Amino acid sequence: MTAQRKWVALVCTLLVLLPWSLSDFWIFIAIEVLAFALYAMSFNLLLGFGGMLSFGHAAFFGVGAYSAAIFFKRSGLDVAWMFTLAPVVAMAVSAAMAGLVGYFSVRRSGIYFSMLTFAFQMLLFTVALKASGLTGGDDGITGLKPPGELGTPLGYYWYALAWCLPSVYLLHRLVHSPFGLTLRALKDDPLRVQYVGVHVRQHQWVAFVISAAFAGLAGALFAFSTGNVFPSWLNWTASATPVVMAVLGGVQSFFGPAVGAAVYVVLEVMISGKTEYWPLAMGIIIVLLVLLMPTGLVGRFKKVDA
Repeated sequence: MTAQRKWVALVCTLLVLLPWSLSDFWIFIAIEVLAFALYAMSFNLLLGFGGMLSFGHAAFFGVGAYSAAIFFKRSGLDVAWMFTLAPVVAMAVSAAMAGLVGYFSVRRSGIYFSMLTFAFQMLLFTVALKASGLTGGDDGITGLKPPGELGTPLGYYWYALAWCLPSVYLLHRLVHSPFGLTLRALKDDPLRVQYVGVHVRQHQWVAFVISAAFAGLAGALFAFSTGNVFPSWLNWTASATPVVMAVLGGVQSFFGPAVGAAVYVVLEVMISGKTEYWPLAMGIIIVLLVLLMPTGLVGRFKKVDA
């Protein structure tokens, strides 16, 4: 077994054992970490490996959350089928929406790509805000807590972990597949890759759709954890979250964004409980971390893309 596989096995074991040593409150925080780690890693498929900075990735997190919430409220299925299919529905709807958004966005590069994703996000935010008959408008959708054992922090932790671990595995396989290697080559020199016969825009579009699907799954998991979905989840300010997490952990490392998500969420919880000026404190800490470790928390100790 390689050193990398040993570390992965150790982390998986710790994730399985972790909730037994935590209070219900910290189990809830651990669930939030799982959801945002998947969210940040899905975003990093675009930024770290594809060189595409999206200013609208929160749109797919929000679309996934709303899709799962509407499915929960209106499908009429029993609990077992409900929570088996809701994440699948979230991924499918987010991927379909990304297919449309990405079709136009990947036709531009650099800041123009970023601004197009931003524009589409604001369009979706407006729909979530105004389509009150479907989305609840300003009030959002509430009452999403799972019933029974799944509604307990420990029960839902296993549920979230059961979705997150296979998702991270699939993303890892994708990044190290011929598709992922081509995506990295496109990041470095798209013109040269195009000369060898790769359809650049199509490749980027597929990466955009896959990234959005996993962001939608993260949104669904987080929605059922909190029991609510609000339009602010699709607002332009929400798209800063995966960017900060990815950069904080290290965009050149596959697991870097997950580490960044964990540090970000735990820091936010600990600081917000101490002072009402926690956003200022968070900003100062993140600036210091980025200045002292420009390659991220993971890149500071080992520069790998695994």
